[in-house]
Amino acid sequence: MSETANETVVAGSDAPAEKKKGGKKIILIAIVLVLLLGGGGAGFYFWRISGAQAAEEPEKKAGEKKASTKKADEEPEEKETKSSKKSGVQSSIPEDEDVKHVIELPPFIVNLADTEQARYLRMTVSLGVAGEEGEKPDQLFMTRVRNAMLAVLSEKSSDQILTIEGKTKLRKELLQAAKAASEEPEVKAIYITDFIIQL
Repeated sequence: MSETANETVVAGSDAPAEKKKGGKKIILIAIVLVLLLGGGGAGFYFWRISGAQAAEEPEKKAGEKKASTKKADEEPEEKETKSSKKSGVQSSIPEDEDVKHVIELPPFIVNLADTEQARYLRMTVSLGVAGEEGEKPDQLFMTRVRNAMLAVLSEKSSDQILTIEGKTKLRKELLQAAKAASEEPEVKAIYITDFIIQL
């Protein structure tokens, strides 16, 4: 009986030791699994972020390249527009060094030569003349100059005179007509001071 009691005691003392060893193994496996899963999750997260950034970089570079190409394309156009505006403004200023005084003509209201639709031009013109400032032009001079200008204006269509270049050409043609209409006082420049086209 003493042997059986010893066996029972020995068997009883081994069972708790085995349970302790098995519990430590489970906890150790759980910790390793948590670390592996956490590390794998963190690696996947960083891999996704770096992949997304790598995908965005070519798009950004392509966008920047398009923007720089677009700017490069636009800059010459802007330079051309600015230079054409300057040349348009410079060409619209009449050569008036010899002008002594200015005579304002009554406004012109003219039917333009547009074929598809009736269009009207309202324009005020001033004449730069070379003569004595106190000299008042006679009625015949005013009538002849207006008549010559009306002949030029009635031949124009709205498309021909809406641009700066068109207005500059019109001013030169009006000057030629005014010079041909009367020699005294001599017309040196034409100034367009009011210009409205009814579209």
